[in-house]
Amino acid sequence: MTMLRGKRALVTGSSQGIGVAVGRAFAQAGAAVAFTSERPPDAVPEVAELLARFPTCHYFQADVTRDGAADRLVADAWDALGGLDVLVNNVGTFREPPFLELAKQHFDFVFNLNVWSAISVTRAFVERAKAAGQGGRILFSSSLNGSRSEPAHTLYDASKGAIDALTRQLAVELAPFGFTTAAVAPGLVETPLTDYGLTSDPAARAEVERQIPIGRISTVEDVAGWYVFLASDAARYATGVVIPVDGGLNAQQMPSRPITEAEKQ
Repeated sequence: MTMLRGKRALVTGSSQGIGVAVGRAFAQAGAAVAFTSERPPDAVPEVAELLARFPTCHYFQADVTRDGAADRLVADAWDALGGLDVLVNNVGTFREPPFLELAKQHFDFVFNLNVWSAISVTRAFVERAKAAGQGGRILFSSSLNGSRSEPAHTLYDASKGAIDALTRQLAVELAPFGFTTAAVAPGLVETPLTDYGLTSDPAARAEVERQIPIGRISTVEDVAGWYVFLASDAARYATGVVIPVDGGLNAQQMPSRPITEAEKQ
């Protein structure tokens, strides 16, 4: 594949799950990729395999919630790849206590990781690209939870709603400088973070899959291809868009219900 040949991309939160799948798909499509997470290099085996396969890929350990880390990360990735054309803001979590147990520290943690890190890395990317006289493509990992609510995900849902708004706002704010934005909003994706024990509980898994019109939980590969398209020149005129990739969940009013005899008449 050559859809991203010549592109240089930084993908945050790319040591596992969706992030590493996006980085892999980018590399397979011809891009040079900077992978990053807070984990040390010897703790990211999937990335290590990709670095061995693709000489133009690099890994940077960085905790983007720390002051100054976003600037250092973008500078390191820029220098290693000879510039950046695409930024994918993927780092995030949904871990939080129930609503009545929430405290400000929980809010600060989730919003700092899910929202502020995206703002700080994007700002560093835009500043450096502008100084180089170029624009760029900014992608975000949102979620169906940004527009559809789920129990026990108060802060996560709110943070993904903020990411959707940020995607739209930056499309307007940064267009004069040559930047475009887009977000991918998956439904349930099978990753190490979202197992919920479903791998070991076939009955619970079947109940979840019954609620998805397509009838199965998404793989990371189902999602990663959308990032490749949105990062490519084929999507150059799309900006400020949030794309649901959810197996039909967004189109469904409620989980499947019995059709009564009265309705059939």
